[in-house]
Amino acid sequence: MQRFINSTCLMAGLLPIAFIQLVQAQEVVNLIFDIQAQATTTGVDVQMKSLTDEPLLIQEYREGNTIIIEILDVDLGLPNDNNVILSTPDEAITTVEAEKVDRNVQIRITGKDNLPKVNIIQGDKILTLKAEAVSDFSQAQKYQEIPETIDLIVTATRKPDELRRIPRSVTVINRQQIEEQTALTEDLGTILGKLVPGFGPPSDRAFTASSLRGRNASILIDGVPLNVNNRDFDRELQTISPNAIERIEVLRGPSALYGGEATGGIINIITRRPTEESFVSTAEIGIDAALGELQGESFGNFLRYGISGKKDDFDFLIDLSRKDSGASFDAQGDRIPTIQGTDESETFNLLGKLGVQFDENQRLQFTANYFYDRRESPFISDPAVDDIEGRRKARALRVGTLEFPNGGGPQMDQNILLNLSYSHNDLWGSSLDTQIYYRDNVSRSDPRDRRPGAFGIFQGELNSQNWGTRFSVDTPVSPQFNILWGFDFDQETSSNTFNLFDGDIFDATNGKVNRLTEKRILVPAYDLNSLGLLAQVQWDVSENFTLSGGLRYENIKVSVGDYTTFFDDFIKGGSDTFDDFLFNVGASFNVTEEVTLFANFSQGFSVPDFGIVFGFPDPGFEVGQDVNITQPQKVNEFELGLRGNWNNIQASLSGFYNYSDFGSAFEFNNDTGFFDIVRAPERVYGIEATIDTQINDFWNLGGTFSWSDGEADLANDGNYLPLSSARISPIKFTAYVQNQTLPNWSNRLQATWIGDRSSAFDEGVDPSPVYSYFLLDLISSIKLGQGTLQIGIENLLDTFYFPLYSQRTQGFSNTFYSAGSGRTISVKYGISW
Repeated sequence: MQRFINSTCLMAGLLPIAFIQLVQAQEVVNLIFDIQAQATTTGVDVQMKSLTDEPLLIQEYREGNTIIIEILDVDLGLPNDNNVILSTPDEAITTVEAEKVDRNVQIRITGKDNLPKVNIIQGDKILTLKAEAVSDFSQAQKYQEIPETIDLIVTATRKPDELRRIPRSVTVINRQQIEEQTALTEDLGTILGKLVPGFGPPSDRAFTASSLRGRNASILIDGVPLNVNNRDFDRELQTISPNAIERIEVLRGPSALYGGEATGGIINIITRRPTEESFVSTAEIGIDAALGELQGESFGNFLRYGISGKKDDFDFLIDLSRKDSGASFDAQGDRIPTIQGTDESETFNLLGKLGVQFDENQRLQFTANYFYDRRESPFISDPAVDDIEGRRKARALRVGTLEFPNGGGPQMDQNILLNLSYSHNDLWGSSLDTQIYYRDNVSRSDPRDRRPGAFGIFQGELNSQNWGTRFSVDTPVSPQFNILWGFDFDQETSSNTFNLFDGDIFDATNGKVNRLTEKRILVPAYDLNSLGLLAQVQWDVSENFTLSGGLRYENIKVSVGDYTTFFDDFIKGGSDTFDDFLFNVGASFNVTEEVTLFANFSQGFSVPDFGIVFGFPDPGFEVGQDVNITQPQKVNEFELGLRGNWNNIQASLSGFYNYSDFGSAFEFNNDTGFFDIVRAPERVYGIEATIDTQINDFWNLGGTFSWSDGEADLANDGNYLPLSSARISPIKFTAYVQNQTLPNWSNRLQATWIGDRSSAFDEGVDPSPVYSYFLLDLISSIKLGQGTLQIGIENLLDTFYFPLYSQRTQGFSNTFYSAGSGRTISVKYGISW
């Protein structure tokens, strides 16, 4: 019966494509033909003809010394229909190549020493590319540093599209920016905190909530969901090394395009892609340390080796990295006793890719990523604390390497991800993208002393597996109108086990020996299945005005067997199903060639944290009956913004307001030491801005601004109280100035300022206020031989401060109240051949 239903659905989906194909059969396909290259006094002119006089849709990007001009949705009308190399007598421009790639045509222009400059001129059925050879390094560097504002965005629409056509706030972190920031840190949460408006402040803790605009963000790797419904761990960003990432696309604001849990936005991590060359090797080596007194225990090291290549229709990539982190010290020279920290850990990441290009339209790719992180510190956080100017600071207590004689172990994260994707760019005139994936995640916390609470001395172990599939078809009804439709399915199974340790032995050894006395289930294994059906349309009303919108049906089922709670209460198992329709609509309008206005309404959908629901049920709780606890929340957001892209200035400004009638806030429970779910109306609002400027050949500067606030009607009496600073971050400013000091030497200063926030504390929501702090970093890049030397100094001014995470958790336990890292230095050298 199920097979019959699936076949019927497939046939129903294919019939519209067949009908549309009949309509399109009468349309004329645009061709690029008669391509010629001719030397000029400054470089090479490449001229080609097109079949129609409609403007061509063009994007450009770079690979090394090659500038790639890609003309979208055209065919190549040449005797050799796939590839042609044009002769060029100019010595500074070595090759000009035209190639058919999927449904597009690429013109690749390669410079001998530097990236050429290309001026694009569109005339009546004629396209001219004026390529200028660049011999001065500073001129080439300026051209390379311009943000890739015309790069195609995938996450916002589930298909490649230009940023100017997307009615949403989007941040793209490219490979160059990732490489810059890894000169300072390998922590992905810290990198996002310094570059993305609306994302929380940087943190040196592994336990970092991935929130956007005060709500949960959906974390993806190549479209594979990483979020675990059991959110007690919040470790989604501890699943891949930045070295394995090509770029990160951040969609700010609720979305349902990729399923539930994206009530705050989407962070799509896109892994590195294979090179177009036959074989390339890359190696990096690095070292880092605290710059205070260069304490020996602070030294860490980094190693990476990767190979990539392409042979005929096959391409591959293997990238292996290892990071051994040293101990952290604050600006006063004291060792930092971090709980859930990223210091003193050993991290491995292995990324592998194998792709097959069957023909110009079909591609099959398999991706596997393995991440493993293990933290072993001879120090714990001393329950006794130091007073620093009237404020307490956690103190480190040396106990030696922790021992776990009967089970358990040090803090650990492991993530295995397998992803098989297939694309067909001309399936009866439509584009098909589909994937099937599997992910296995294990996270273990460090041991914690919560006496005299019910848990005593314990550590949590999270086990989560999920598999699923995505299927989407982009069908062009006309050159101006297209429909994207498809479905997603995901099944997640997760559980949380507590390891309980002997308190007497723990005290006798000052916390060194953790002898396991019992493994007890805190959250039983439960299944969460989700099915989503979507249809999204995009209509180019005119050359300057684009409308988009869509509908998604989301169906989520949760089920759990009979179980006994940690507190020995019997709970009868059961299941429950939640479903809803979600809607989005947006418009973008190009006021001028440089300025775009956009407006958007979008909805997000999420279920509560069933880890808390099942782990801490009220007496008499029944699955499927306690609707007030288990009911999902729908978030509605209105957003208005503008983007500007001038010759040397790129800027954006947006304002948003979102609300949910049945929000999912948390209150700290002093008896359990955990949070309880509070379902109440919520609203969040804010302003975000970005700016980047290229002043001249040598100076670039820019920054971001984020301000938001939010309230919840916790008593459902119309009296709104501020949301916790665990959800709402204080005001955040970031700024940078970059200088091309010498032809082979560039320097970047970047600053982060986090403001005060006390409203939640004043109303008794938070146990402590948040105080402001300012941090300054330096990144220096020097070309040495065939490679690049990077020097990064984090917290350049050696500021003594407490990160937001430490400040907001101070009231729960002083052992969490540790200072941030003082001045640290990192040195890396990388080379490709």
